[in-house]
Amino acid sequence: MAQIDLTWIERQRFLGVDSAGHSMVLSPPSDVGVKPSETLLISLAACAAHDVVEILQKQRAQLVRLAVQVTADQAADPPWAYQHIHLRFQVQAGTLSQERLDRAIDLSLNKYCSVRASLSPDIEVTYTAELLSPEPGA
Repeated sequence: MAQIDLTWIERQRFLGVDSAGHSMVLSPPSDVGVKPSETLLISLAACAAHDVVEILQKQRAQLVRLAVQVTADQAADPPWAYQHIHLRFQVQAGTLSQERLDRAIDLSLNKYCSVRASLSPDIEVTYTAELLSPEPGA
């Protein structure tokens, strides 16, 4: 069972600690921590990236680099729910085709990623995948 502890520090600043003891500060964007609603985007990117790395490693894809950039649109009115989330994957790997990369991302977002599965189906989640040359400058 997952469990986190959240403790108010001061003003609108909080300390979140996960079940393994890892911590992060959460706060409004003008303060020192991560904006709480953006932790959802970080979680989605990390969950999908974890799956993609695992799938590619099982395929012996010789992964060199994987980065994910997330953009999202929120409703204009409270509760400012996310309406569209777009993930941009940039992957550098030897012996990997665009088709296999797309398949790995699709499997993550539509089968394995618990964060995506926990989001409302009303939230449109899209992605693009850029396969970079495995050699710097090549």
